[in-house]
Amino acid sequence: PMTVPMVSTNSSPPIAMPVQVPHGHVVQQIVDESGTLRHVILSPQHPPLLPIPQHFGAGNPSGSNQPQGFYPGAALPHGYPPFNTLQPGVLSHGPPQDNWVSPDQNIYDISRLSGPGHSPPPHSFHKDERSQRQFHKLKKKLEQKQLRDHPPNTTPPLSPRKELNGNSRKGVGSVGTSEDGEESSSLHDEEEDIIGLTDLLGNIKPPEVSEITSRTALLQWSTPPQLENPQDLNYEVLLSDRGKDGKYKSIYSGEALSCRIEDLRPGTEYFVCVSARLDQAVGCPSLPALFLTPPCKPDPPPIPKLASRTRNSISLKWLAAADNGSHIDHYVVEGETNGVWSEISKSKSKHALIPKLQPATKYTFRLAAVNQFGKSDYSPVVWYQTCDSPPPQPSPPSLSQATPNSLSLYWTSRPQDDEFTLQMEDPESRHGFLAVYNGRETSYVCSGLRRNASYKFRLKSQNEDGSSRWSDEASYTTLPGRPGPPGKPQLKGKMHLHSLRLRWDPPNDKGGAVITGYAVDIMKCHKDSPGEYERVYSGANPMCNIDRLEPGTVYQVRVSCEGPGGISDFSEPTVIATEPICPGQCQPPRLHGKPKAHQIPIKWSPPSSDGGSPITEMEVGVKRSDEEGPLTTAYKGLETECLVTDLYPHTSYSLTVRAVNRVGAGPWSTPLDVTSGPAVPVRPQPPVLAHIPQGVAVSWSTPRDNGSPLTQYIVQMATPPGDNYSQVYCGLAQQCEVRPVPPATLCLFRLQAANSIGSSEWSDVNTILSEAGVPGAVVGLKGTPTPSSISLSWGEAADHGDPVTHYTVDSGETLVTSVTQTYCTIDNLQPATTYRIRVRAVNNVGSGAMSSVRITTLPLPPQPPQLTCNTAGHNYLKLRWGAPNSNTNNHVFTVVMTSQNSNRRNVVYEGTSTSCKVSRLQELTSYNFTIMAANTTGKGPESEVYTFTTVITPPPPVKGLKVRNILNRSCHLDWAALRPQGNDSIEYNVQCARLREQTYKLVYHGADHSCELKDLDAGAEYLVRVCAIRQSPRGAIEGPYSSPLNFSTPPVHHDTPPQQTVRMQHHQNGGRRPLTDQQWAGIILSGFIVLAVLCAMLIAHTIY
Repeated sequence: PMTVPMVSTNSSPPIAMPVQVPHGHVVQQIVDESGTLRHVILSPQHPPLLPIPQHFGAGNPSGSNQPQGFYPGAALPHGYPPFNTLQPGVLSHGPPQDNWVSPDQNIYDISRLSGPGHSPPPHSFHKDERSQRQFHKLKKKLEQKQLRDHPPNTTPPLSPRKELNGNSRKGVGSVGTSEDGEESSSLHDEEEDIIGLTDLLGNIKPPEVSEITSRTALLQWSTPPQLENPQDLNYEVLLSDRGKDGKYKSIYSGEALSCRIEDLRPGTEYFVCVSARLDQAVGCPSLPALFLTPPCKPDPPPIPKLASRTRNSISLKWLAAADNGSHIDHYVVEGETNGVWSEISKSKSKHALIPKLQPATKYTFRLAAVNQFGKSDYSPVVWYQTCDSPPPQPSPPSLSQATPNSLSLYWTSRPQDDEFTLQMEDPESRHGFLAVYNGRETSYVCSGLRRNASYKFRLKSQNEDGSSRWSDEASYTTLPGRPGPPGKPQLKGKMHLHSLRLRWDPPNDKGGAVITGYAVDIMKCHKDSPGEYERVYSGANPMCNIDRLEPGTVYQVRVSCEGPGGISDFSEPTVIATEPICPGQCQPPRLHGKPKAHQIPIKWSPPSSDGGSPITEMEVGVKRSDEEGPLTTAYKGLETECLVTDLYPHTSYSLTVRAVNRVGAGPWSTPLDVTSGPAVPVRPQPPVLAHIPQGVAVSWSTPRDNGSPLTQYIVQMATPPGDNYSQVYCGLAQQCEVRPVPPATLCLFRLQAANSIGSSEWSDVNTILSEAGVPGAVVGLKGTPTPSSISLSWGEAADHGDPVTHYTVDSGETLVTSVTQTYCTIDNLQPATTYRIRVRAVNNVGSGAMSSVRITTLPLPPQPPQLTCNTAGHNYLKLRWGAPNSNTNNHVFTVVMTSQNSNRRNVVYEGTSTSCKVSRLQELTSYNFTIMAANTTGKGPESEVYTFTTVITPPPPVKGLKVRNILNRSCHLDWAALRPQGNDSIEYNVQCARLREQTYKLVYHGADHSCELKDLDAGAEYLVRVCAIRQSPRGAIEGPYSSPLNFSTPPVHHDTPPQQTVRMQHHQNGGRRPLTDQQWAGIILSGFIVLAVLCAMLIAHTIY
């Protein structure tokens, strides 16, 4: 009986079923990729097969659950994956072979298998006597090889098909000798035999398809004609559901001549073809056979989903079901009531609304799809429930704990409450209530709050049926926090001997409340060890007085504050010290040298007591013995000796000394009476000053000479600031006159007397204001020119004691008088002319000095230049108004464009160049232009209107040149057609040139975008280029030529031997490019070299 394999288009790996086989029989298991057993064939054992074991176990010797290994079929050619269909054979006891490959690896391109047109390869010869000899010869070689690999004393001989598996595939390429020893084999003979056998296997006819249902089909095929022993062949079935030119998938590989395809898609067009193989020889696939599976009812739709629901309705939605080749007409939604299903909705769309339902009620639904072939099976049953009433208003949240930065709230959960929403309002933020929590918990801690601040809260609950109303508002306040430390205490006022006054700043962080009090601690600092703090003040005032302190003692003071939130940390301590007492009395001073006229050297000893503080300085007091006035300090320092200076000659003085520390000075010592020596004259009294015409009269009294007659007087004068004194008189007279002096100026005079000892000190300065004079010169004279006027401005002149009445301005041509302001304008001047202008001030005394400045008037604005069009394009205009680099005056030009279709003026250029380019214009359009020039004075007048017109647009370059059908004497040239420009048509010129000559000739002119090039030379290289020509009413406009395209015509060559023709045909059928003449020459040369080497080896073997 005929065995029908059953195959599937699924992608699961095959799994074999362990069975017990009677002695002398073999079993064939046909299993699809999904692991489903499709067919089991039990048949008697053939003699060539290996002996079958008596019993097949359920598992392999290794203990795994995988099926035991088997010998696969013949090896596949390069590029084919191994097939996964189980073949009849002998189960081995070795490890299982992983021969399954995923479906992605079983996809083939049918064009690669069957060549162009997807048809079987054309046979270069038919079955004849030569091919029969090649078939028998190859079969004998395979049998001899099997005998060498498996000697007769160990294993019975196997057929070539049973032995050419993956383990023995390495020996297929070896060559042995034939039984009769007539000829020796070579690699070239074996390749020629395989090529002939491949051509015989490629004569298989397309398979026949029958018993077509929506999901299955039966395939049958016949063996290739003119082949002996067809039972040794294996077949491969390829299936495609993506058209004749799509990808093909291997669905079956085995020895049977038919198979049943399952798991097909209804309403789908399939292409199927079959190929035969024998050992290493694989034939080309047959022509594809087309069959169409009939459509059927839809697949069950997916479970309907809940789109929305209310208290009285439910909205369902679902995904589309597979229509199985026929459009779905509508969907039917059924509901169950008391165990009875009834139709409740019919919809062409993928959603439905079920109204008039009861609240809080569960409903059950199922879905079916309907097309012209019937109703599908129902989807899985699903139930949904309508909404219920929302929960009532909850109670406001309660406070469980308050801290300075958080509030802990809680509330009660009721059975109808699912979730809660808590909102908080901060009155200071003015944002209203904001949600702070949403969830199922019944408590929440609001953190990050301000201290001692009030917040409002409200609560609502919700479940799947809605939300309740907001609860009543509840207000809670955070606790005040612990304040921060106050500022560092500081001394306020002067430090006293036994007391001090402190102040400090309140803390920056008051804890959100008012500070209620401060506490001050003080500690006496000892040199050996620190003491203990003692509380000396508590109160609300940030300052205090501390009494009963010891003089000259160091203390440490710190401050803390207290508020409603607690007591703060102590501030940073301040170190202070009380004042020590004054030092004791010193011993009387003593002379330390001979007294001089103005200085007496003395020396003394320090006091016996420093008063508890180091002595900072020693002070020496001096006074005249005949006076009862206070002492004058003559020295302050740390030394115990000094030189008392600034004494009068021949004068008796009383000198005394005392010590000083940081507290103060001690008592004065007993005085020392001493007389000074002679000296220079006494400092004179200030001189007496009086006005005289254009000068000052100076007089003075005679000072005391200190025992030495006066020899001269010296008078000096200066003006403010008083550091530039100059001598104006020297002599023994007691008066003098000084001329001249600056007018209205404060003059300073001083006097000095001299005797034989030296000169006295300068007297005190006496001042006098001189009489008024003429004004000074004006300052800051500057002007701003225009082409016909100059605006002048200057600073006020010095009045020298009398106010300025007016200014006079002299420009050389015009005299302007009685100008009381410090500015004026001179009009009616010539452009580009230099003027010298002088200005002076006048008062009641007279006219001051002249101030002059040179100013040049500005030139007039320039006239517009002549505007010309240098170049006109289809979308631009190049304008010029002067030669290059001719703008020596650096004028700024402005070009304005106006279109004739609109009155809008556009500035197209502004700069110092003498040319510009105006872009983005339209073809054959007139534009109006004007130009104006500007210099430092301003813009000149605008020119007359110039009108320029753009030219017509030439066609663009031609692109996409391609040469096809290249022959010895002709070829076809194609290029991308250009779009017509407006109403004008486009024509083309084609030029061709030899590459070595570079001389182009016109070979075509017309409107087509392709042409045929004829009369070419064989084996030559050519350049071809194309340009477009626009046929406009104004004439033909030729565009630029395209880039040259290089191509070569093939040379004329002689016919090749038949053997070479067969080889080229083989390569073409394999989908490869034809070999060139150079490649054929290399192959022929290599063949001759190999043949020569073989002949040399054969001769050498025969001789030796």
